[in-house]
Amino acid sequence: MKNRIMTLGEISVFIRNGVTIKQNNQEKSGYPITRIETISDGTIDENRMGYAGIFEKEKYQNWFLENEDILISHINSEKHLGKSAIYFGDKEKIIHGMNLLCFRTKKEIVISQYLYFYFKSLNYRKNIGKIAKKSVNQASFSIKDFRNIEIDLPNIESQRKIVKKLKTIYEILKLKEEQVKNLSKLSKCLFFKMFGDLNNNSLNLPIKEWKEIFSTTTGKLDSNAMVSNGKYPFFTCAKESFWINEYAFDCEALLLAGNNAAGVYDVKYYKGKFNAYQRTYILQLLNNKWSYLFFKKQLEEKLIYLKQVSKGTNTRYLTLEILKGLKFIVPSYEKQEMFNKYILKIEKSKFEIQQSIDETQKLFDSLMEKYFG
Repeated sequence: MKNRIMTLGEISVFIRNGVTIKQNNQEKSGYPITRIETISDGTIDENRMGYAGIFEKEKYQNWFLENEDILISHINSEKHLGKSAIYFGDKEKIIHGMNLLCFRTKKEIVISQYLYFYFKSLNYRKNIGKIAKKSVNQASFSIKDFRNIEIDLPNIESQRKIVKKLKTIYEILKLKEEQVKNLSKLSKCLFFKMFGDLNNNSLNLPIKEWKEIFSTTTGKLDSNAMVSNGKYPFFTCAKESFWINEYAFDCEALLLAGNNAAGVYDVKYYKGKFNAYQRTYILQLLNNKWSYLFFKKQLEEKLIYLKQVSKGTNTRYLTLEILKGLKFIVPSYEKQEMFNKYILKIEKSKFEIQQSIDETQKLFDSLMEKYFG
């Protein structure tokens, strides 16, 4: 049977904003209420709900989520606009609050999980870009424009087959990503076990200031200086690394992102020839017996603090003055080296799993392009 071109409005029971309720997030009592943060990681996160002390459900009977409802962010930063998550659970458990759309499908026409995967496609992202209305700090789109987005819809049986294939690969991806997260947690636990609590230096280890630990410089290039298939790594303030044909550094170093729109900074380690963006800090240890991976872990533990003290409004940034205020524990060379050996094993496992993730992601992306391109 030939696919049908239908609008999102035609395949929905409704697409609507949530109910307005003044939330009190200090007291987590009553029925949980969805808010923008609830789907920030692409799932329905019950730890990121709001509350308003609502125990009587009658008043909000029509606003409870139902199994396989899809929540969609229609007011957010441009990057996260259109993000979605699907609810699997009982009715009369979670209230649909403001600032997320709820999409309830006509199940005789479309399988909710098929639509959920469509909402992860490049084609969908392009359609969201077309209807987005941008302002200084956020973007949005209207329900009317969203309802008019067209989707190429196969029959129900074909949808089931597509969902089965995509779901299998997607679950493998999520499992592998969880393995990487668990290895990161293991690194953190190992650090705590060997060196104690950094906040109070519970093991009374020697402490040194930034200037006693690092030689600090920055890159010189614009962030758009990268090229495709370049010879050397090019480090910017993004989490991913890029490539470039010229290098300015040939050393072992930590690369600390110096600016970020949300103040979510990142630390990388590299040894060899590379180049860097002008707001990326290149940090070299002043003692060649010290472990870069040990000090990388300490910096990572300070990233939340750096987010809090960073400057700027639209874009957050770190100054050298802020960084010079940081202090670091400095245990013996032997203990640093022991930590280094353990971490190298963990990082090797993470690298191997990440390679597998990349290959699985390519397969998932190719299928997404086949079904939704």
